[in-house]
Amino acid sequence: MRIDELSSQPVGTTAYGLAGLYIRSELPLPGVPPWPGDIPGRDKIVIRRADVPRSLSVVTAVFPDGQCNKNELLLDIKGVSRYLVRDEEILVDQAAGSTSGEVCAFLLGTAFGVLCHQRGILPLHASSVDFTDGCIAFVGKSGAGKSTLVAALAARGHQVISDDVCFLQRDEHGQIRVWPGLNRLRLWEDAMKALGCDGPDVEREFRGYNKYLVPLCSPRNPGEPRRLRRIYQLEPAPDGDRASVNRLQGAAAVEVLIQNIYRSGLAEHMGRKPALFVTCAAAARDIPVFRFSRPLGFHALREAVDVLEDHLSDLQ
Repeated sequence: MRIDELSSQPVGTTAYGLAGLYIRSELPLPGVPPWPGDIPGRDKIVIRRADVPRSLSVVTAVFPDGQCNKNELLLDIKGVSRYLVRDEEILVDQAAGSTSGEVCAFLLGTAFGVLCHQRGILPLHASSVDFTDGCIAFVGKSGAGKSTLVAALAARGHQVISDDVCFLQRDEHGQIRVWPGLNRLRLWEDAMKALGCDGPDVEREFRGYNKYLVPLCSPRNPGEPRRLRRIYQLEPAPDGDRASVNRLQGAAAVEVLIQNIYRSGLAEHMGRKPALFVTCAAAARDIPVFRFSRPLGFHALREAVDVLEDHLSDLQ
C-alpha cells in the first residue's frame, strides 16, 4: 500500500493520529488515539507488515541494534521485530514468538521517534500536562520521576498530554507546540501501587520487566497541539533539602534540551545534529526552563507537587 492509496480506506488498516501525523496502520496501536474526523490535508504515514531486509542497500552508520543512512533506518530488536523507517512509512517484520505488546513498544518508541526526526518533529524525552493556555513539560534522566510526577498532577485534576516522549514542533508563528502523545502512563510497579493506579486495565509492558502501562483518558482536542509554556528539569534534592525551583539561562537551558532529545544518537547518525541544535536553541530562547529539585520518595511527593503548583500560579 502506497501513500497515494490512503484515501481508499484499505481494508485491514485503522486510522490514528500521533504527533500531528495521520497514520494508517495494519497493526493495532494501543494508546494511540483514533484520528478525529475525515482524512486531513496533513502528512500521512503508513505502518504495515512486510519482509524487512537484514541490511540496507546503502549504509552510512552502524549502531548496536541496526544501521542507517540519511533517509532510512533499519532497527533489529532480536527476538522481537525488525523495523524499516523511511520518511512516509514504517515496515514491521515481527519475530516468531514475540508479543504484540513487545512489537508495539519499539514501534511506538524508537521507530516512531526516528520517523519524527526525519520529518522535522522533535521528540523530547519528557512528560507533559495541560496548563492554562498551553502545557508544561518535565525532562530528566531515566528514573528522575517524570511519569510519577505527572501521575500525581493528574490526581489533582491536570490533564496528561504525553508521557515519556513529547513531540515538539514550531508553528508558522515560530512558537513551540506540543502534540498529544499516547493515552497511557509508564509507571514502575512501586509507583503504580503508591499512586493507586493498579486497576484492572493495567498491563505489564514487557515480560519480566516491572514497568506497567496505565491507560489514560484521551485529552481534550487530541488532534490539536498545545503551546509549550514552561520546561522543568527534574533533579533529586541533596539530602535534607526541600523542593525548590531555579531558573536556567542561556547555554545551560539549551544543554538541558539537547541532553533530553529522544534517540538523539540515531538522529545524529542520520545527519540531523545541526537541525536539533537549532530547534533546542529556539525553544530555550522562547520558553522558560527551570531546574526543579525535590526529595525522592513517595513520602515527599505531595510537598513537591505543592511547591510546583505554587510556582505555576503566575501562569493562571
